[in-house]
Amino acid sequence: MVDRRGNTRPMKRYETGIALGVLAGFLVYLYYPVIKSLVTQWSIDTTFGYGYAIPPVVAYLVWNRRHDLRVDPRGGSWWGYVFLVTGLAGLVLGRAGGVQLVARGSLIIVLLGLVVFMGGWQMARRLAFPLAFLAIMIPLPPGVFSRLTWPLQVFTAKFSTSALHLAGYPVLLQGIYIDLPSVRLEVAAACSGFRSMIALGATAILLGYMTHDRWLDRLLLVLSVVPIAILANAVRVTSNIMMGFYTGAFHTIAGWVVFVLATGCLLIVNAFLSHRKTLATVP
Repeated sequence: MVDRRGNTRPMKRYETGIALGVLAGFLVYLYYPVIKSLVTQWSIDTTFGYGYAIPPVVAYLVWNRRHDLRVDPRGGSWWGYVFLVTGLAGLVLGRAGGVQLVARGSLIIVLLGLVVFMGGWQMARRLAFPLAFLAIMIPLPPGVFSRLTWPLQVFTAKFSTSALHLAGYPVLLQGIYIDLPSVRLEVAAACSGFRSMIALGATAILLGYMTHDRWLDRLLLVLSVVPIAILANAVRVTSNIMMGFYTGAFHTIAGWVVFVLATGCLLIVNAFLSHRKTLATVP
């Protein structure tokens, strides 16, 4: 702030609050159509329903570090303008060209620009993880989504067929279709386990950030999500087939139960990594 004598002075708390409120209102006005379409997709496509949880988690992470985020007028960087212009250009081009991924991703770039402009690179480093974590709430394009779910569908179908054969069920596998004597079942994209993998992945990223200091431990925790999610989903699909519950309430409940068990496995891996780190530091 500049006083009547032309000298700079730190902004008071209420002045900072007003400035942030105006900026937040301006961002909501600019990005209202983008945010609306994003929330609509979360509500319609349950695969990406986890997106509702990401903004509150990010808000908590920022609030948790609020004492380290005091705005210093002399700490800002003009490089923030570069990110702001880039992000706003992405918003315009994304909306004009109908590329939702670009328009949605531009919001993160704009937020980064505001952080750099107001608090400089030091504040940007402190908020790097919360800003990057916001990217998880953006759904993948349909083409990328189908390429990622297809191998999971194939694996789940093969695993379930092999398990059914071992259990004595007469079953025939044709691609992602499992033929039983009285019914043909399809391992659809919704049954691929991709949704639980993304949700577990987000949990692992957050857990690694909050409980580990070494990047190797964080990486190992995140990588452990892949086998845990794939095997848990395959077991869920197979058990549903064996018990004859292909649809209905039990199918949904089984999904939640398996997800809780998979989360428990993830916590076990996290505890193992923490214990290994403790043993490594003991002389």
